[in-house]
Amino acid sequence: MIGFIKARREKWMRSVRKRLAPLQLRRLLQNAPENCVIVASNGRSGSTMTFLALLKSLKKIKPRAVKHSSFVARMNDATFRAPCVYKTHDFPQSLSSWPENTRVVFCFGPAKDSAFSVHAAMEGYGPDWIESHFYHLHANGTYDELFERDVLQQARQIKEWVTFEDVPVLCVHYDAIWEYQDTISRFTGLEFKPPERRDRAPKDIPADLKAKADRVYDPIDEVIDQLPRCFIASKRYRTTVQELPVSD
Repeated sequence: MIGFIKARREKWMRSVRKRLAPLQLRRLLQNAPENCVIVASNGRSGSTMTFLALLKSLKKIKPRAVKHSSFVARMNDATFRAPCVYKTHDFPQSLSSWPENTRVVFCFGPAKDSAFSVHAAMEGYGPDWIESHFYHLHANGTYDELFERDVLQQARQIKEWVTFEDVPVLCVHYDAIWEYQDTISRFTGLEFKPPERRDRAPKDIPADLKAKADRVYDPIDEVIDQLPRCFIASKRYRTTVQELPVSD
């Protein structure tokens, strides 16, 4: 009986959080004249597209600022600049001391789809790209373990970013990027116009690897599915993401 009540209460809380998410967005200081914008993601979730679209907007406003914008593997190595646009797959803790005009757009999506994309990238881009991608995501294992456990630490990425409050973080699901263009523009202070959406090509994954992927990534994606599609990161989401199976 207690378990039933707890489950109903959690379902009600998720519903309330989804309804409050748009109100949170409107309370933020928007259109700050100069922001340092960081595009982060759990990998293969639209962050490159988002980064390039924001960079294009920045170039129109302050062309010279673009030369400081880049991909940063470890945010500890980055210097705060405003205006500027960075892209990273790093975790958020190093931003705790950054100024208040830092803005993070965290792009997230299904962990299994991301793993399938990495699997396909081995053939498309080769082992050097894989090695670099694994470094960028703080992988705690090898490519051979991709469907054995969450070696790219995607669960940890989600868990830490969606509850991070030291700087404003707008979390946007890949499927919602086009729907929330105006929200991203207001939040970053840069006009956000992504290219027209194109359906992703289906990945050719052997049946045995699909079965392994289901076992590893379905529990992560079940938690991701409980999150709103666009929201401001907050400690209020700790209850939802605490069930994420973070890999050691």
